[in-house]
Amino acid sequence: MTTRLLPVFITSFLPNVLRLTSLLVFFVSAPAWAIDEWKYKLDLEYGLRTDQLNWNIAGNLAGTGPNIISELTWNNVGFHEAKLGFRFIGDDTWYIKGYTSNGWGYKGSNQDSDYNGDNRTQEYSRSASDSDRSTAEDFSIALGQQIRIDNRIGITPLVGFSSHRQTFGMTTGEQTVCDSNGTPNSCNNGLGPFAGLNSTFTTYWRGPWLGLDLRYASANRWTTYAEWEYHYSYYDAQANWNLRTDLQHPVSQRQTASGTGTHLGLGVSYALATPNSFLNLGLKQTQYSTRAGVHNFYRTNGTVASQRLNGVNWSSRSVTIGITSQY
Repeated sequence: MTTRLLPVFITSFLPNVLRLTSLLVFFVSAPAWAIDEWKYKLDLEYGLRTDQLNWNIAGNLAGTGPNIISELTWNNVGFHEAKLGFRFIGDDTWYIKGYTSNGWGYKGSNQDSDYNGDNRTQEYSRSASDSDRSTAEDFSIALGQQIRIDNRIGITPLVGFSSHRQTFGMTTGEQTVCDSNGTPNSCNNGLGPFAGLNSTFTTYWRGPWLGLDLRYASANRWTTYAEWEYHYSYYDAQANWNLRTDLQHPVSQRQTASGTGTHLGLGVSYALATPNSFLNLGLKQTQYSTRAGVHNFYRTNGTVASQRLNGVNWSSRSVTIGITSQY
């Protein structure tokens, strides 16, 4: 970890560890979950993660004027990700798991397009920027009861809660389309690079989920696992458009909507020669989308302009490697 990332790790990752630990201590110590024997598993993982995000808004709350007036897309935003997870298994039936993770961006791009016509026609402005200074934070906790098919196969229905945050940066701006004669809106920036861009767009996805964990212990120390989750999510986002002098700061815009998402994980685990230690390799994919919502602009004169948020789509894929220690 570089010197630049160390303060970020301390200020953002460790508080989530304390939050996760306190919740797990509560679950295990509560009389309702008093089980004679618990097995404790600690997971430490490193992952390479790539996120995509896009959203668009209409010209007004009715969804017209035009039906898409502005659209933003973040492509191939790459993160180095560190993850800490806990799994508590009691009497081979009760199952509590949770994790917290943080990601630090190292690549990515953004495109911002504005239109005068319906269906993405009469584009009068388009800009591109870098998103390599993005960050991500995830938290989840769940409770379930394991169903043993035999000594090798276990199925665990789960109910849980998760929270996901991404802060997508926008720096090193360049105007790639500029129509100074656009009607009714026009572009006056001119083509080429423009200085001073340092904007952020922060998303929050929070809500309950239902899922299944599947584990199959094969011969020769190998275990195959799969996890599937269906999420209901409340979506909230805030933007700080630092070059917009007509908007407030640090909250220039805000979005709200509800949506759903899915998470799928596949992997293998290998029992090491060291007692109660396992090496894990995994693939994970997460996809969320929202229904129509509201997009608010907060002007410096104190007024709020509201427009229809047509929808938001977020996807994330990662490859992970980690170690599990069992106690």
